[in-house]
Amino acid sequence: MAVAAVSLTGCQLSSSELPAISDSGTKNSGHVVWHDLITPNLAQSQAFYASVFGWQFQAVNDSYTLASLDGKLIAGMAELDNKQNASHWLSLISSKDIAGVSEKTIKAGGKVLVSSTEIKGRGTIAVLEDPQGAVFSLINTVNGDPETHQTDNSWVWQEVWSDNPEQSKAFYQSLGNYSAQSKPLNNGNYSYLALNGKPAIGFVKKPDAEIGNTWVNYIKVADIDATLLKVTSAGGIVLMAPSDKVRSGSVAIIRDPAGAGIVIQEQM
Repeated sequence: MAVAAVSLTGCQLSSSELPAISDSGTKNSGHVVWHDLITPNLAQSQAFYASVFGWQFQAVNDSYTLASLDGKLIAGMAELDNKQNASHWLSLISSKDIAGVSEKTIKAGGKVLVSSTEIKGRGTIAVLEDPQGAVFSLINTVNGDPETHQTDNSWVWQEVWSDNPEQSKAFYQSLGNYSAQSKPLNNGNYSYLALNGKPAIGFVKKPDAEIGNTWVNYIKVADIDATLLKVTSAGGIVLMAPSDKVRSGSVAIIRDPAGAGIVIQEQM
């Protein structure tokens, strides 16, 4: 995953300039504001997300394309050399102090995989690995961060799945002015960080020891069963079907044809 993240940045930097992801003029520091997909097959990935979620695409160059929904940019996709055969969604957190966050990450036992790098038109980015091995990215946008629109077929939430959720939460809390929160869920407590009164990052003990510690992103859907039919029809795989024991049957875990996993969630 670390190699894939570095390669993604290499794809982005193959162009001296990339379009801005927003012209909002405002920053949403500490929150995830963008997602980039690493894929060995750009055409295959585009076809899947178009079929399942109705996304539209606009190529920036031969290896990077922008995804939009209802005319609003929501993600990027970068094609890797197929020999690496790695696919993953990378979460980008808005930050006005990439150098400071990078330094804190190193001191906590994490790594800087790609140091602060300026991309003309887009802003400054870096790729980091937290102390438990989950990879994430930082971005300081040029023209502001995208506004949050939690509509069907767009991003709605993100979590860190790890061996030790409390350690993960403590690390990310140290990176900014987050407050630790929890709420009842499935006869237990769901732990998350909030910033300025808004939930920002959830923390979950990973369900399988074989899974590496990782960020997991959620897409909101109107009908989870209908969406799963689209997933399998488009060549994806259902890793976990809805279950009444897990968030009242409102979520499912899927994997796209290139291997990237996401969670889809129906409004409860």
